[in-house]
Amino acid sequence: MFSIKNLAILLAIFNVTHSLTLDQTNGCDSTTCILPDCLCMNTTPPMGLNLEEIPQMVFMTFDDAVSNWMYPTYEKIFGNRTNPNGCDISMTFFVTHLGTNYQLVNEFFNRGHEIASHSVSHKDDYPYWMNNSIAFWEREAGRQREIITTYSNIPMDQIQGFRTPYLQTGGDATFTALQNLGINFDSSLSTKNFMDPPIWPFTMDYGVTHECMVPPCSVETHPGLWDIPVINFQSGENGTVCNTPDFLCFPSYANLTASEVFDFFIFNYERYNKTRAPFNIYQHIYWLANSQEVLQGFLQFIDFLLSLDHVYFVPVSKGIEWIRNPLTLAQMTNNDVFGCDPSSNNREPVPCPEPQVCYYPESVPGGEQNMGSCVPCPSEYPWLDV
Repeated sequence: MFSIKNLAILLAIFNVTHSLTLDQTNGCDSTTCILPDCLCMNTTPPMGLNLEEIPQMVFMTFDDAVSNWMYPTYEKIFGNRTNPNGCDISMTFFVTHLGTNYQLVNEFFNRGHEIASHSVSHKDDYPYWMNNSIAFWEREAGRQREIITTYSNIPMDQIQGFRTPYLQTGGDATFTALQNLGINFDSSLSTKNFMDPPIWPFTMDYGVTHECMVPPCSVETHPGLWDIPVINFQSGENGTVCNTPDFLCFPSYANLTASEVFDFFIFNYERYNKTRAPFNIYQHIYWLANSQEVLQGFLQFIDFLLSLDHVYFVPVSKGIEWIRNPLTLAQMTNNDVFGCDPSSNNREPVPCPEPQVCYYPESVPGGEQNMGSCVPCPSEYPWLDV
């Protein structure tokens, strides 16, 4: 969960760029790094496709707990909105444990959304995340994956992604841990040097080949692991550069008007016309739930994008599938990677056979906890070692 006291720290970190030891221009050999399993960082579409013949993907992602109070806002966002192929728009939830109702996680998964790991503890302590081991990251990322699988019934192999709390990695320890866990992609690394034109996702076979904004920095290779870069936003010409609009671009977002929010997203979206790299909207539900003006402006922006016949709101993992085996707009059907036939996407619905609310007057993290579950309640509140 985001802590306002971290705002000053994040802003300070944000204005420092740390150089990598890797050659950012020539480090990746595109003659040997080829799809579907390897892709160099680039600003051009995969397989030499032309911009006008490919979809503009939108990766709408939300971080932190999935809780009951958020449900009405999420319903306003994705209820009754469809992509050009008639399938419901979908997004990726990076889920942390405290406060999560795993019955809702199950429901969102069954509605076509992607569920990814965002750690168990989400501890409000930067050194905790910065200075730790591979085993530590395996525990935080992997245990949350286990908890999601156990209490929402989502198969573990469908939980393919991870994002670090506060976008704070532990450098190579984080990415080695994700590889050991069999996680397919990470979306924790910010870039402002490659905002304009925006870069495409790439694999870390040659390391992280954009700048490192938040140390410790990765200097090793991680073959096959996808980097879904958090491409920064900007609050207008010469405005604040930030990786999330809700707290960093607009610390006083409660004062925004709907038209200001709409204009902000349009301004940032327009540069994606240069590359059609996936437009990654990284945010928290809080600012949308707490301000009707912000929500109205954001919904107007979504509806504008959906009026365009080449824009698709898809989960990150589906975007990676498309990149690995790209199709032109003319080739796309309802049975392809963006389609809504579960059998065509190896995505069968999963049951929530015994829904119940589990109550714990005491817990390892402290205090009382409630947890919605699809299975009988465990005797203790699940945690890193429980």
